[in-house]
Amino acid sequence: MVVRFLFIVALASTILLSSLPSAEAAAKPFQRCPYCDSSVFEYCSDKLLHDACCCLDPFEHQLPPQCKLADCSFLHANTCRDHHLITRCCCNKVFRF
Repeated sequence: MVVRFLFIVALASTILLSSLPSAEAAAKPFQRCPYCDSSVFEYCSDKLLHDACCCLDPFEHQLPPQCKLADCSFLHANTCRDHHLITRCCCNKVFRF
């Protein structure tokens, strides 16, 4: 179980780093993050990985091989926009040890 958790943390960290905004996007006005309710933090593991596989462009981001198995007929977040917002604002705090 610990090994699986560490694998998910490493994979999610890689996905977080690969989804950082480009210089062009960083030049846009700062977008504020909403309050991250504790119920959101359960999203920051398997669900984040699943949605990242479905929301990130494989031509722009190096996605893990597990993404080939992702069922993208649904998302755990409401939209890909919500996925990016939760990832940027809430999940990045979970992975800081």
